[in-house]
Parts: sequence; C-alpha cells; structure tokens
Amino acid sequence: MDAHYFRSKDQLCQQFPFKILRYSSQLLKQPLHTHEYIQIAYVLRGVCTHQLRGKALTVSRGDIFVITPGAEHGISAIDDKEYEMVLLDFMPILVRDQLKPPFSDTLLPLLQQPEAGKNAPLHLWLHIGKSKQPLVEHLLQDIQDEFEHREAGFEFSVRMSLVKLLIIIDREFRKERRKPARQPSLVNQHPIDEVKRYIYDNFSQDIPLEHGAMIANMAPAYFSHIFKKETGQTFVDFVNEVRIERAMELIRQNSHTITHIGFQVGFHHLGHFIRTFKKRTGITPTEYKKTFGIQQPN
Repeated sequence: MDAHYFRSKDQLCQQFPFKILRYSSQLLKQPLHTHEYIQIAYVLRGVCTHQLRGKALTVSRGDIFVITPGAEHGISAIDDKEYEMVLLDFMPILVRDQLKPPFSDTLLPLLQQPEAGKNAPLHLWLHIGKSKQPLVEHLLQDIQDEFEHREAGFEFSVRMSLVKLLIIIDREFRKERRKPARQPSLVNQHPIDEVKRYIYDNFSQDIPLEHGAMIANMAPAYFSHIFKKETGQTFVDFVNEVRIERAMELIRQNSHTITHIGFQVGFHHLGHFIRTFKKRTGITPTEYKKTFGIQQPN
C-alpha cells in the first residue's frame, strides 16, 4: 500500500503556510507517509522510533530531523513508552529568502521544492547537544506561543524564530561534518555510538542498561555483550567513567563543593561517588581537589 501523502492546501493556511504541533503519546503508531511541505521534528523527552530511509531509528531528547518534501517517514511509540515531540510544518517559501546567501551547500537544498521526476535532497538527522537544547526548546516554545495567541505581528515573529532555529541546525550540521569520519553522527551511525552519544549528553540523569538497550534496538543481555565488546567496558563502568571525568573537570575549576559535584554528575549518594572516584583515579575527590584544584587567593 502506498504511503499517505499530505498536501499543503489541506494541512496549512495558504496565507501563512505554517503549523506547529506538540504531543506526547504512549500508543501512537504513525503509518509511513509523505508530505508536500517541510517538517522539523524535535524530541523533547522520552524515546520513540522514527522510520526514515528504510531504517527504524531509536530517537531521544535532542534529536532533530528536517524532513524534506516527498520523504517517506513515520513515528511510533516503543513498547508503550511515553515520549513528547514537537513538529513544525511549513512551506519552503516561508524562509527561503532569509536563508539564501550563506546556506547554499547545507540548508538551502533542503528548502528547494523538488522538480517532478527528481529525488528530494537528503534530509537531516542531528543530535542537539545538552548545552544547546535549552536554546532550541525555548525557540520552539516561543514559536508555539506566538502561533497560538496570534497577536499582531505573530507571522513575522514566527518566521524570525524559525529562521533562527534553522541557523542553529545549520551550524550544528557544519560542526558534525568537521568531525572525523570515525565519529558518524547522522543516519548511518553505529547503534553503540548512539548510546555513547546519549550517555555523554545525559550522564547527570539515571541511565539504566535497559535504556541503553532500547536506544540500540537490542535485547538487554545482547546489548550488554556487544557494548563491552565495542568499548572494552561494561555499560555501568562506561557511564561512571563519563561521570568521573566530568567530576574531575568540575573539581579542577573549584567552583562547587565535593558533595554538590557528586550529585551534579549523577551520583545519588556521596559515599558511592567517593568510592567510584577513588576506583577510577586512585585518590578521593578531596585529595584530588587539594592536588589539582585551582587555589583560591588569600
């Protein structure tokens, strides 16, 4: 059965061809479909599956997609796990003029309406790092508020925020392209690399092995085996190493107490933090601070 096709005249206002939707679900099983307009999809929380380019991708907070006209995709819940996503639908003409000069090789091809018989340009899948997530989510909230309240000038405000969002996406895409080829970050990324990326961005939160297995689309026992084979460490040891490395940075900056740093990097008990730190470094956090911390002036 052919994928359902959504036309702009049925989904978007012709005077201002833009729409924003935010939803959370545990049950959604969206069929494969295409649309005439561009769609930006951003995951706010939880995990879900995004069918794209014939692959089932497990996505989580910070993952953002720019879906081109004619690209077949679909979003589905995973085992009744709740997630929340924001969708921006718009016609390319809405922002094309603002993005012309500096974006000829990155975003602009995505904003071109494909000619009949020609394939649409590749769509983007990027992960917005933890430091940029608040900015992206603030922009999305501003866009939603403007679009819902529709006060005088809302069209201009929405357009400008959308352009700013696209500029952020463009910069993140350029940054990813500058990374070595051994660090893939787009659709062809190895499942274990996806998990490692998630750990680096979310180490301050609880990350059970089952969550890593879900991101990698593997059974927990098999995921545990593959993760150790690929990294040389157990999943728990890898998470703790990332946390301790970050704790060492914070201790060297001497900006917080040892207790505060332990909680900040994801440990719920000070004793566990101290034991894990000493196992990793050979000394306690307090000893590390005395040796490597920035000395405060008298």
